[in-house]
Amino acid sequence: MIRLNEIRHENCLDTMKVMSDAFVDLVVTSPPYDAMREYGGYKLEHFEKIATNLYRVVKVGGVVIWVIGDQTVKGNESGTSFRQALYFKEIGFNLFDTMIYLKPPRGACGDK
Repeated sequence: MIRLNEIRHENCLDTMKVMSDAFVDLVVTSPPYDAMREYGGYKLEHFEKIATNLYRVVKVGGVVIWVIGDQTVKGNESGTSFRQALYFKEIGFNLFDTMIYLKPPRGACGDK
């Protein structure tokens, strides 16, 4: 059983298994993506299963904020963020806003 205001350190799929339908108002996450960082062994291999379970546990009118980035190799982006956004729509989520921001290169000084 899940209690309100409880912190759990476990796989999100295990946590969502014990949640009732329409249990969550807001999800904010920055999951592993495109092998761009080391996440202590965690990988986003089960994206579709996670997205489907999110659809079940998030309340109608609830919000999922899914922060990811695309890896660029030889000038070509992976498109992971777009594929995932389209999958969220396909399973029933409304796509409210897609945000793309300019992130300065590492080591670049913000002052000009």
